[in-house]
Amino acid sequence: MSTLFYRFPRLAGLALFLMVVAGIAALATMGRQEDPYLTERFGRVVTLYPGADAERVEALVSERLERVLLELAEVDQTTSVSRANISSVSFGIREDLNATEVEQAWTKIREQVASIQASLPGEAGLPRVVREYMGASSIIVALSWPEGSDASIGALGRLSRELEDRLRGLDATYRTELFGAPEEEIRVVLDPEAAAALGITASDVAALLARSDSRAPAGRLAGDDYDFIVEVEGAFDTLERVRAVTLSGREGRGFVRLGDIATVERARREPDATQAWFNGTRSVLVGAYVQPDRRVDNWGRQAERLVEQFRQATPGLDVDIVFSQSDYVEKRLYGLAINLGYSALIVFGVLFLMMGWRSALIVGSALPLTVLLVLFLINMYGQPLHQMSVTGLVVALGLLIDNAIVVVDDYRLLRRRGLERLAAVDKAVRTLFAPLLASTATTVFAFAPIALMPGSAGEFISMIGVSVIFAVTASFLLAFTIILSLAAWFDDKADTGDGPRPFWRDGLRSRPLAWAYRKLLDAVIAQPAIGMLLAVILPVTGFLAASTLPSQFFPPTERDMFEISVTLPSGVSMEETRRRTEAVTAMLREYEGVEDVGWVLGGSAPRVYYNMRRGQAGRPNYAAGWVRTISPAATRLITQDFQARAREAFPGTMVLATPFEQGPPTPAPIELKIVGPELAVLDTLGQDIRRVLAATPGVTYTQAQLLLGEPVARLSADEASAALAGLRLADVAGRVRADMDGVLGGTVVEGVEVLPVRVIGPADRREAAGNIAATPLPGQGRGAMSTVGALGAMTLVPQTASIIRLDGERANPVYGYLSPFVLPAPALESFFARLDASGIEMPPGYRLVIGGEAESQGEATADLMSTAIPLLILMIGSVVLAFNSFRYAGIVFTVGFLSVGLALFGVWLFGTPLGFNAIVGSMGLVGLSINGTIVVLSALRNSPEALLGDALAIRETVMDATRHIIATTLTTMGGFAPLLLDGDPFWLPFAAAVAGGVAGSAMLALIFAPAAFVMLVRFRGAGAQALPGPAPAS
Repeated sequence: MSTLFYRFPRLAGLALFLMVVAGIAALATMGRQEDPYLTERFGRVVTLYPGADAERVEALVSERLERVLLELAEVDQTTSVSRANISSVSFGIREDLNATEVEQAWTKIREQVASIQASLPGEAGLPRVVREYMGASSIIVALSWPEGSDASIGALGRLSRELEDRLRGLDATYRTELFGAPEEEIRVVLDPEAAAALGITASDVAALLARSDSRAPAGRLAGDDYDFIVEVEGAFDTLERVRAVTLSGREGRGFVRLGDIATVERARREPDATQAWFNGTRSVLVGAYVQPDRRVDNWGRQAERLVEQFRQATPGLDVDIVFSQSDYVEKRLYGLAINLGYSALIVFGVLFLMMGWRSALIVGSALPLTVLLVLFLINMYGQPLHQMSVTGLVVALGLLIDNAIVVVDDYRLLRRRGLERLAAVDKAVRTLFAPLLASTATTVFAFAPIALMPGSAGEFISMIGVSVIFAVTASFLLAFTIILSLAAWFDDKADTGDGPRPFWRDGLRSRPLAWAYRKLLDAVIAQPAIGMLLAVILPVTGFLAASTLPSQFFPPTERDMFEISVTLPSGVSMEETRRRTEAVTAMLREYEGVEDVGWVLGGSAPRVYYNMRRGQAGRPNYAAGWVRTISPAATRLITQDFQARAREAFPGTMVLATPFEQGPPTPAPIELKIVGPELAVLDTLGQDIRRVLAATPGVTYTQAQLLLGEPVARLSADEASAALAGLRLADVAGRVRADMDGVLGGTVVEGVEVLPVRVIGPADRREAAGNIAATPLPGQGRGAMSTVGALGAMTLVPQTASIIRLDGERANPVYGYLSPFVLPAPALESFFARLDASGIEMPPGYRLVIGGEAESQGEATADLMSTAIPLLILMIGSVVLAFNSFRYAGIVFTVGFLSVGLALFGVWLFGTPLGFNAIVGSMGLVGLSINGTIVVLSALRNSPEALLGDALAIRETVMDATRHIIATTLTTMGGFAPLLLDGDPFWLPFAAAVAGGVAGSAMLALIFAPAAFVMLVRFRGAGAQALPGPAPAS
C-alpha cells in the first residue's frame, strides 16, 4: 500500500483528474459572500400601548413579557426598554444551541408570547416577535424625485413598494425591507364642533365606518345546479364612498353625511414614523438580502438588471443603487486570491533556491492541488466561499507545504544513499508516516477549538479552523500519494557523489555556512543547557513584551465607508432632527473624499455592514446612516478629523462617526451596567459614572439609557367637573387621544394596496398644548357638552422617558463612545483607575456590570476555550502515541508553549494590538513549530547511533533535517510577506504572529529540540561515553 500510487500511475492520474474537476466545479457553483452567515439568535418583542407612560408600560407589558421569556431554558438574556406608548423586549438565544435547536427555540418563543396576550391590557396591541437578521444588505436602492419635481412622496412610496415586490420575486432573494417609506391612509379630519353638536366622537365615527365597510360574505345560496356566495354591496373602494356614510346624532340630533362634517382625503400619515435622505434628497431606500447559500455576485448582477429595467419603466424617477455587496465580495475575494497567488510565487521561488527546480515544481504542485481539494471539501461541507474560509487557506499556506517538503527531501536523501526508486518511496512512507501523522493531528487539534467554537462568534470564525483542518489533512494525504509518486517518476539518476552541484538542480549549498552550522551543533551537543537557553531568549522576550501590548480582540476592517449617527435630546421633533442632519451633511461635504451620505431618521439605517446595530425604531430624535468615501485611507482620515470638529460644532447633540469593525454588534465600545431596584438611585449613580467616564482620555460622548425628567403635557382634570359632563377621566383621555392620534375604522382597497381609514381631529389641535384645551367633549346627556380646558389646567411636568431592565432587573446602562481607532481596553483601564480614585461605591443592592466590547471579548474567549481542554488532551495523546514516550511528547509541547512566546514577539515587533487574529496566528505558529520538532525528534529516534548518544550521528541527523526545516521557515515567511506589506489591520496581527515568530521556531526545532534530546539521552545514561567527541566538521 505504501507504493500503490507509484506502482499504478493510472490510479494517480485518475485521482489528479478528479481533484482538479471537483475543485473547479466547486469554485464555479459554491456560494460567495463577504462574511459568514450567522444564525438568527437575537430578536425582540415589540408591543404598542397607546396612552401609557413608561412606568405603566414597564409594569403591565415589559415585565410580563420578560418573565415568560426567561422561563424558557433556550433564552439566554433579555433587555427591555419601556417608553411612553411602546415596549421593546430584546432577547438572545443561548450560544450553545445549533441552528436546528435555534429554530425550535423561535417556535417556543412565539408560543410563550402568545400565551400571555390575554393578560395584557386591552388597550395594548398584540406583541410582535421580530427576528434580527445578522448580515449586510445584498443591495440597497434609493428612489427619489428629481429636484424641482412636484410629485408626491406618497407616489414615491407606492413605487418603492413595487420595486420591493420585484426584488422579492427574484430567485434566491431571502427578504426585503423599506426605509423611509411613507404610510398612506384615508384620513377623515373631523370638525370637532360639528361632531360635538351631534354628540358623537371620533371613536363613534370610526366604529360606524368599520360597520359600514361591508366585506364579509352574507351567506351562500346553493341549489341543485348552482352555488353562489351572497354579498352586501358597500365595501369602501373610493373616497366618495367613505364620504357618503350616514351618521346619526345621539338622542335624535339628526342625520348627516360624513362628508358634511369631515374632510376625507388620501394622505400620508403625519408625523412620519421614519424618513430617508440620500445626498440631501428625500428618498425611499429599498433593501434586499440574498439567501446565505447562493452566490451574491450572480444574484447581484440579476438584481442590477432588474433595477435597470425598473428605471427605464419609470421615467422621471431617480433610481440609484447606493450599495451592492457583490462589489465588496468580489473585491475582498479578489484581493485574497491575489495575495494567495503572490504567496504561492514567493513559496515557489524559495523552494527553487532551497531544493532546485525539479523539487520546487513537485513540492509546489501541492499548493494548487490542496486548494482545489479544500474548495471541494468546503462545498461538500455546505459552506459558501467568504473571507473567513479563504483566510483559513492563507493560514494553512505555511503548514500545508511542510509535509510535501519533508517527504520529497527525505526521498532525495534516500536516493543519494543508493536506494532504488521503489525502495526509497517505500522507506520514506514507512519512516515518515507516523511522525507526520502526529504533526498533522496536532495541527488539527490546535485549530479544532476554532472550528468547534459555539455561538455567533463561532459561526463567524469557525471556517478558519475548518479550512485549515481540511488543508493540512489534504496536504498530508497528497504528500504520501501524489507528491511522493511525482518525486519518484520525475527523478533523474541518483547522484551519490559529494561534488559540487548547480543550485538550479539541487538548491543553494554553502560549504562555509555548513561548516559554521556544524560547529554550532557541536557546541550545542557538548553544552545542551547553553543551547536551550539561547533558543528560549526570543520566546521569553515575547512573553515579557506581551504585557505591554494593547488589547483589541476584534480588529477594524479596511472599508471605504463608515457609520454615522445623530442623537438629539429626548422630546425633539423629527423636523429638528432633519435640520441637524442637514448641518452634519454639510460639514461632511467639506471633505473631498466624501462621495455619498445616506440617512434614516427616526429608526435604524439599512445594514451596509453585517454588525450594524438595529432596534432604534420610534425615536424621532435619532438618525443613523452611512458615509461612503473614495478609499479606506480616506475613511480613516475623515473620521478622525470629523469627529473632533463635530463635538465642537454641535454642542448638545451626540454626533458619532464610527469606523466598521469585526465582531458582534455592541451598543458602545464601553458599556457599564448599573443594576438595582430604584430609578432615582440608578439615575444618580449613572450621572456619577458619566462624570468619571467623560473625563477619561479618548472618550468623546457618554450616555445614560435611563432617562428621567422628559417633559410631558399633563391635564389636571377635575373629576367632579368631568362627572357633571357625563364623563369619566378615562373617557376624557380616550377622546383626547382619538382627537390627537386618530382611530382606525375600515379600509379602502385599491388593487393590492390596502389603505386604513383613520378618523382624527384637525392638525392645529396637535401643534400646541394650548390648543388641546379648546377640544370639545360631548357629554352623555342631551345638550351636555364641555371642553378639555373646562376640566382643568394643562401644564408641562417631568416624566420618566425610558426604563431599562436587564434579565428582569431594573438597570441604567451607561455608554462611553471613543474617538475613531482608539482602543477600548486602555480607555476602560483608565476609567477604572479614575473610578477607584473618585470614591464612588455601589450601595447595597446595586452592582456594576461590564458590557460592551469587553463583555463580547470575554464571551468569545470563553467560547473559544470551551473546547480547548478536551482537544489539548487529544493532542497530547496523539504525540505520546506517535513517540510512545511521555518524555519526547514533553519536548514537543515545551516547544509548542515557547512558540506562543515567539508569536507574541512577532506581534510586538510589528506594533499590532493583541487580539483574535493574533491568537489564530499563534495557533498556526504552534502547529509549524511542533511539526518541525516532531520531524527532528523522529529522525533522531530512528538513528540507533543517535539513541546511543553518538554526537556525530546526532549532528548529521539534524543536518539532514535542517534543509526542509529552513525551507519550511522561508516559505512561511515568504507566503505571509504580501499580507505584511499590504498592511491591512485585519490581516497584520495574524501575519505578524506567524511570520514574525517563524524564524525563532526554526531555532526551537534545530537548536532546542536536539539539545533537549541530548539532555534526555544523558539523563537516561545511555551512551554517556560516546558523547564527548564529535568528528571534525568538514
